Amino acid sequence: MTDPDDERKQATTAMFDRVAPNYDEGGSGCFAHFGARLVDAVGVEPGQHVLDVACGRGAAAIPAAVLAGSTGSVLGTDLSSEMVACARSDAERAGVDVDFAVGDAESLGFPDESVDVVMCGFGMMFLPNVDVALREFRRVLRPGGTVGVSTWKVTQVADLGIVMARNGFMEVDGEVLRFADPAVLAGYLTDAGFGSIVVRAETVSTEYVDVDAYWSAARGTGMRRWIDRLDGDRLLTVRSELGQRLAAVSNGGALEVDATALIAVAYR
Repeated sequence: MTDPDDERKQATTAMFDRVAPNYDEGGSGCFAHFGARLVDAVGVEPGQHVLDVACGRGAAAIPAAVLAGSTGSVLGTDLSSEMVACARSDAERAGVDVDFAVGDAESLGFPDESVDVVMCGFGMMFLPNVDVALREFRRVLRPGGTVGVSTWKVTQVADLGIVMARNGFMEVDGEVLRFADPAVLAGYLTDAGFGSIVVRAETVSTEYVDVDAYWSAARGTGMRRWIDRLDGDRLLTVRSELGQRLAAVSNGGALEVDATALIAVAYR
């Protein structure tokens, strides 16, 4: 009998393997922005050993490595081998020394109390067993170590999600926004044994030159799984309604769309 958790992980991995080449493209780099903000929030210092779980293309791992310096280390792990490959290429282009590897957030495979900081940017919502993963984060942290996670309150492609859901072209299962409530996010961290928890909301305005750029950016997010199912009249309907909806946020032809993330920091 197939394990539902394994099936979910396989589906998530396949989706992000497809998304990886276009991840965080088409707009102003929303993931990169919040990756840097997550690094700022956890306060990475020179000489620290940092683990970035569900690292994507290194939005947090790469800036963390700059701060950790040559006396520290940063390892980014992700279920998607394509994300890992793209992250390696991005780090090489940036001239930053970061290690990346395929890895499961729920089974880290690192020694107890071996890292100073654990980060997870926009990854918790895709984990079948968040409680297991958070306990793993705590296990590998040294006493006094820091954990930092980010989740969506309002995604950068929320308008597309509204249009798709209204037409019945996607399931509204609350997965991406399952930690949109600060109290829920803090509760999971508390249950995992973390203390001194602080959760704050941060909003960034993302600019797209036109609807095509917005669409391209959406294809580089988790929305890709629903976009790829559109064909014929469905695709025309969504593009038309999306254009009408985004016209309300047009600024001289460009589109300005707000995205809001929750950034939580806690300590072992």
